[in-house]
Amino acid sequence: MTTTDTSDLPTPLFDSGDRVTAAAAVRAMRWLMGEPGQALPGDRALAIRLRNALPWHVRSLELQRQFLFRSAELFRQRLDIDQFITLSAGPYRPWPGLASDLQPPCTAVPDAAAFVHVNVLTATGESGPPCGHRHTDAQLTQMLQLLRHPALTDLDRHRPIGVLVDDIGPLTGSTADLQFGLDRLREWLPPGSAIALVHSTTGLLPAAGRAAVRARRDFAARLVTQATGRPYRLRPRTEIAELLSAWSAADPAQPVAAGKFFSNVHPLLPDHHSGAYAVMALHPLHPDYAKDPNHTPGGPADEAVGSVPEQGTGGEQAGTS
Repeated sequence: MTTTDTSDLPTPLFDSGDRVTAAAAVRAMRWLMGEPGQALPGDRALAIRLRNALPWHVRSLELQRQFLFRSAELFRQRLDIDQFITLSAGPYRPWPGLASDLQPPCTAVPDAAAFVHVNVLTATGESGPPCGHRHTDAQLTQMLQLLRHPALTDLDRHRPIGVLVDDIGPLTGSTADLQFGLDRLREWLPPGSAIALVHSTTGLLPAAGRAAVRARRDFAARLVTQATGRPYRLRPRTEIAELLSAWSAADPAQPVAAGKFFSNVHPLLPDHHSGAYAVMALHPLHPDYAKDPNHTPGGPADEAVGSVPEQGTGGEQAGTS
């Protein structure tokens, strides 16, 4: 029987005096990516442990952020969407010094675009409004309540809305709860809308040294579980593919590794550096139905309309952040 040597991995337990919270997890990730001024000593300790466990973890965070940034650009330029909802583990704020496509997705479109940021982890201890747009706190299990929140009801449901889902799936331990939240969101969105989703995965491991990489990845997941106080569930490609399957995928190859979605960005990067799959799904109804924002999806009229065109994402975009 082959065993994996994990002796070089640090212990997942923190000192009794450490106060490791969901806020620490969010700030640790941001500190790894280079955001100055927010991280506390405990946040940096957590970040270093994550980086030691997965040396390419920073690259994974960057690839996922690039996917969301470029998806926002695509939604605006190709689908004429100027209203957005982001679902993330913390607030977005511009980070001076980072490359443009590593900035928050709200900077990828004109300032006039409407953004509503939804934080699924509350009390991150960060000051100031995220990207200067409206924001609220809600978990996916609170989707029905969220959809009635004034921040969302102010959006114009006669026009399409773009949704950017920033790897919050693992923080929803129940797949049923995750699916329920996304299903209710899709039903609420008007025709012409689109969703871009990134989700960390159990897949994408390199063939060489797979057992050692799996041990390191599982260790990192335990660290995040301890920091957030909730299960951190990585999912395989098949489960991630089902999350938005009721809508048409922008490309039949999806989900794909986040770094390969936009194939002209990181064409040679190993898939395991992405650490996540990415999916882009389009509303199946023709935009003409946007005249009736109270339309119930799935009726007989829907079947006669056909799908929204793929907007050319199979070549230029297929390939994720």
